[in-house]
Amino acid sequence: MDVATKWLQNHRPLDYIPGLMHGDYQFANVMYKNGAPAKLAALVDWEMGTVGDPKLDLGWMLMNWPEDMDAPGESAVSYVDLSGMPNRSQMLAHYSEVSGRQVDDIDYYLVLAKWKLAIVLEQGFQRAGDDVKLQSYGPVITNLMKSAADLAESTDYQG
Repeated sequence: MDVATKWLQNHRPLDYIPGLMHGDYQFANVMYKNGAPAKLAALVDWEMGTVGDPKLDLGWMLMNWPEDMDAPGESAVSYVDLSGMPNRSQMLAHYSEVSGRQVDDIDYYLVLAKWKLAIVLEQGFQRAGDDVKLQSYGPVITNLMKSAADLAESTDYQG
């Protein structure tokens, strides 16, 4: 935690353009209209929504998004079939094109997303008691924070 926290403090984003952000942007919070092709119907679960930096939503979505869409088991997004979806680089390029925002600082948001998720899960872990599900967060939290620190130490992003 100390490594990721210090890195985040010392490597600020290149810019800050506030906007509406969801706070938990992921497939579990997206609803589609019935039928093909898939069309967005709604984004749900807005309890963490706020005005802030929408690139954190991008980092949150991409933190487990595979670069190689053909690599079996690469994605931690195990509850959704990503077949036919663009890879991480393509998603990033599309976001930049559609939003008009630069994404050269994406590693900042990836570190921050992992750090944030670890903190959110820690809150549940601390009140776990006899709840086996919440107890299982322990190693997930440790792995997330280690992943955040590893990326912080390996990225070329200077801020």
